[in-house]
Amino acid sequence: MQLNPVSRAEEMQAADASRRRKQLVAATLSLLGMASGNPASAEPLKWTIDSGLLYYKEGGGRVQAIEPVVNGSVDLGGERLLSAGVVLDTLSGATPNGAAPWSQPQTFTSPSGKGKSYTIAPGDTPLDPTFKDTRIAGNLGYRFPLTDVSKLQVGLNGSKEYDFLSAGANALYAYDLNEHNTTLSAGLGFEFDHLNPVGGAPNPLTHRVNAPIGDANDGEGLSGPSKSKNVKDVLVGITQVIDPSSLVQFNYSLSLSNGYETDPYKFLSVVDETAQPLYYVYEKRPGSRTRHAFYAEYKRSLFGRDSIDLSYRFFTDSWGIRSHTADVAYRWNISPRSYLEPSARYYKQSATDFYKPALFFGEDTTIDYASADPRLGDFSAITGGLKYGHLLGNNQEFSVRLQAYKQFATTTHVPGQAATALSAFDLSPNLSAVMLSIGYRFNW
Repeated sequence: MQLNPVSRAEEMQAADASRRRKQLVAATLSLLGMASGNPASAEPLKWTIDSGLLYYKEGGGRVQAIEPVVNGSVDLGGERLLSAGVVLDTLSGATPNGAAPWSQPQTFTSPSGKGKSYTIAPGDTPLDPTFKDTRIAGNLGYRFPLTDVSKLQVGLNGSKEYDFLSAGANALYAYDLNEHNTTLSAGLGFEFDHLNPVGGAPNPLTHRVNAPIGDANDGEGLSGPSKSKNVKDVLVGITQVIDPSSLVQFNYSLSLSNGYETDPYKFLSVVDETAQPLYYVYEKRPGSRTRHAFYAEYKRSLFGRDSIDLSYRFFTDSWGIRSHTADVAYRWNISPRSYLEPSARYYKQSATDFYKPALFFGEDTTIDYASADPRLGDFSAITGGLKYGHLLGNNQEFSVRLQAYKQFATTTHVPGQAATALSAFDLSPNLSAVMLSIGYRFNW
């Protein structure tokens, strides 16, 4: 499970930036001196602390998240910078289990079994209300100069959940040209993930025992041992100062993952012509994934006081997803110490090649891969927000941001034999969410 609170709504997008890619991009901005929270002075051993608290809540009683985060950096002199951070994610609420709606009640057991079950009303999207998770993650980085025109940043990161353990490392090199007006950057990242699902990892596309069927009622089919995967990332970029008021940045990132990509807690309905679920099978995703992302950003100072930030990202992968993300943010300095920052984002993605809201009877024995995870479906989304910040003096800043998210899903890949019956249900419901974040930066 990966939680990025501002894009936890975008976690429902599946193609939004991977955690490893974001770490490399953040390292790029840090090397370029553009990341927030870097000390402006060279005073040694004085930490600049960026702390924050984010609250995320989806509509309809779905997932909510609370995330406190603390990041710190200390200037060691000689253009050397040490940074560290820790974040705690707490999630709870209802999340789609992958089954399709039906005209009759459906009863499921939770992944943990132990007799816990939940019943879905006729026509409703099956949501598991027992979903709950906590993640703690940390990172450590060190930036230092190699020459007068080059820097290197190295870092370590890790996270732990009750059924998931991740560890990674990254390095980023930056080289300045044209009197520091052009910066070339290249980075590498590696991450190892170990997953130990409750009850063991189920065999993909095998029957999932549903509560009303049989006497087992443990919610698990035949299970195997724990699983793992590794992810390798490459990033190259260029940042160019255009004039004293503007700069542009271009990045390309490549991510290669191999191993267990399947969500062990997701499954699909296998239906007949009337859309009645005959049984349920666990999902299966390919064991490898190649991701490509192209990113462009333009920053400009306006009126000697304000600034605007425009960015665009194109993403494609070997699973068939294509996505476009456009962002705009305007910082309006309403006084020497206060500012407002409205922002807007538009996102659109296509479904994976193997996305299926349901399977027709027998189809589960003839296909290689299938998933009904809405994060892998076809949808678009808009996010609007407003941030207020106030400088308190002595490098202190307080900020608060409120954002609203709306996702518009499109139903695709419906099995033709059951299309008429399934059309009576909303197989791809829209999603709304709100996000509130509070931040405080200070020296320590």
